[in-house]
Amino acid sequence: MGCILNRCDHVAGDLLVVAYYATFVLIAVGLSYFANSRSIRTAASLIGIAWAFGLFAFFYLNTPSYFLVLVMLDTILAYHFWRMAKVEIFPVPLCIILMLEITFITFAQAAGLSHYATMFILNRLFELTLLYLIGCSLFRIQLLRHQRKSREPITDWRVRFVVG
Repeated sequence: MGCILNRCDHVAGDLLVVAYYATFVLIAVGLSYFANSRSIRTAASLIGIAWAFGLFAFFYLNTPSYFLVLVMLDTILAYHFWRMAKVEIFPVPLCIILMLEITFITFAQAAGLSHYATMFILNRLFELTLLYLIGCSLFRIQLLRHQRKSREPITDWRVRFVVG
């Protein structure tokens, strides 16, 4: 197989990983639309757009520059989720995960951790982010289904978890 942009080594394996995460991201974004929550939909869409931009950077840039782009993207997303967290509880774990990613990338680059180990851990953190979004979407869908069947509105912590 040939090169993709500036990336020529392990292209077939990289495309397999891209297909895996593309499926995962599409499931998270799709469920966020079914959840009928503006906050979850915004978070999933932002994560999906950042993933697509990071994917382009992965195939176009060399590894140290790619990690710099990831820090930039994670910082922007963490700031956005921090602002969202002032209103509701839902984005707090997303902000924490992104702050962990920023800290880990900085540590990995300073300590000279191998690129494989760095990418391995970053992929697990990204999977955790997507699983959280999928779980919140499913929780919201179940909550709305329960609320439609119930005569009285739900007023406990579940409503405050995903307000919008």
